[in-house]
Amino acid sequence: MKKFFRKVWLFLKRNTYAIAVCVCVVLVITMVTLTALTFVNHGEEETPVLPDIPSSEEQNVPTIPTDTDKVIEFAFPVINGVISKGYAEDFLLEDKTSGDYITHQGVDFQAAAGAKVVAVFDGVVEKVEPSMMDGMVVTIRHSNDLVSVYRSLADEVFVKAGDTVVKGQEIGSVSSNITEKGDGIHLHYELYEADKLVDPTAYFESAK
Repeated sequence: MKKFFRKVWLFLKRNTYAIAVCVCVVLVITMVTLTALTFVNHGEEETPVLPDIPSSEEQNVPTIPTDTDKVIEFAFPVINGVISKGYAEDFLLEDKTSGDYITHQGVDFQAAAGAKVVAVFDGVVEKVEPSMMDGMVVTIRHSNDLVSVYRSLADEVFVKAGDTVVKGQEIGSVSSNITEKGDGIHLHYELYEADKLVDPTAYFESAK
C-alpha cells in the first residue's frame, strides 16, 4: 500500500506543471460555459410590462381652470376716486415731491382720506406689508397672470395674505405716503402682467 501511494506521489511530483495546466483549462472552460448559460437565460427573460398610468381624470386629480377666454374688466380701486396722475413709461411727468420729471409706472386715484379701497377684480391676496415710504401695501394676484399692487393705504386693512377676494370687496382705505407726498392724498395703483409693469387703464370699466 505504501508503495502505491509512493508511486502516486512520484507521479504527481514529476507532472505537477502538466496537472496545473489541465486544472486551469478545466476551470476556464467551466467559467465560460456558466457565463454563456447565464447570458442565454437572461436573453430569454420576458421584457417587464410597465403598469398603465391612469389619466388625471381617473386619478380624480383636479385641473386648474384657465380664464384666457374671459374678458377681464376692473372696477375702480377707489370709491368716488378720480385719476389724478396717469401711467407714464415712455415719457416724463412732474414729480411734485422732488420737483423732478420722472416716469410714473402706475395710476394715482385722488380721494379724501379714508375713502374705501376695493379689489379691482377677483383674486388671492399674496402680501400685506407696511412700507415706511408707501404706507400699507397690498398685493393681489388675479387670473391671466395679472397682479395688482395697492400703495398708500391706511394702517388698518381688512385682508391678510392667503385671503380670497372678489371684485369690489373692500380691502382698506386711502391715506398718504412719503414717496408722493407732494401729490396729496391718493392711492397709487400698479398692475403687473407676467411680472412686468403695464398700463392698467385699459382694464378699467369706467375708462372704457
